[in-house]
Amino acid sequence: MKPNLFNILMYPTVDLREKMILDHLLRTFECKEHFIPTIWGNSETTRAIYNRDEIIQKATYDMPQIAEVHLRRDKMTKYSGYFDLHANLRSFLNFSFDKSMNRKYWGDFFELADQIAEIVKPRYGVTHISWRAVTPWHTEKERIHKWMNLSSYPVPVKFLPNGPLGLGMRTFLSGDILEMFGKNVIINTPAYIKELSWGGIRIDLVDDPWESDLEHLLERWLEVMEYLNKAEVIAVPNFEDNMGVTFNPNSKWKEYLRK
Repeated sequence: MKPNLFNILMYPTVDLREKMILDHLLRTFECKEHFIPTIWGNSETTRAIYNRDEIIQKATYDMPQIAEVHLRRDKMTKYSGYFDLHANLRSFLNFSFDKSMNRKYWGDFFELADQIAEIVKPRYGVTHISWRAVTPWHTEKERIHKWMNLSSYPVPVKFLPNGPLGLGMRTFLSGDILEMFGKNVIINTPAYIKELSWGGIRIDLVDDPWESDLEHLLERWLEVMEYLNKAEVIAVPNFEDNMGVTFNPNSKWKEYLRK
């Protein structure tokens, strides 16, 4: 079974409107020829030929300034996504890569996520390869697979009220999120842990995650999630009619929301 989606989602803690930071982020997408954007816009519907200097001009100098940057690549390897330019707790970065990505670039995909994280310093970020899940599920394995897919796609409407939904193949934690759950708790997670130079912690479910198959990944994911559930790091899942999963905040996140 082949993957059907590749995702990089992050909640940045830096001001991406700052010229040097924005320039660095855009150049990161240009580092590999197969990731260079071909189209950009300030919304999903506006499209222009990709031009880094034009983006920086409109983001930092022109008035009114644009609020977000959308990037797209319509050549192999295809992707689309965007990031907010303002800096607050709702700032979001999200890029989805097409399932047609050549396997020889999967390692580059995770390297790109590392490079983006080093720049935007996410309080929470997930990099994940998804395989299509069975709906409705009929077995325990299918239920876990569905849960993993949904928890590894923490869009704002789910993350902000509920906290971290779970882990992806590679997960980043830093800042207030890391402080809330405790650095020692995260470092002792039964996974591949790396403390990063920019202050974050990277959690890999497996070594070289781009080499993992779905069977092994599900086993490791469940083991790590059981540990994080006991430590009240992840949102509480609710399984509905063998079809979907909703989430509720744990006690630590409820306390965080009351502040």
